[in-house]
Amino acid sequence: MSQLYPSQYIDCVCTICDRFAPTVFHATLPNGKSTVAFVQSKEAHLLAIIKPGDKVNVTICPADFERARIRSMA
Repeated sequence: MSQLYPSQYIDCVCTICDRFAPTVFHATLPNGKSTVAFVQSKEAHLLAIIKPGDKVNVTICPADFERARIRSMA
């Protein structure tokens, strides 16, 4: 018997705190928790745009809220 899961990923808006590597940022989730947000190579154009204080759309795996993937500017 298969189990039904509501979604494999969670989409939300994070606030960028600071950059600590070329493609990696510290960000704050809507609940106030901290996460590490990554920019994938297909979204590399965002690296020149993103600054501390900006809001970005991210995708998070429900099993690991410590990491988020940046999809676009919010």
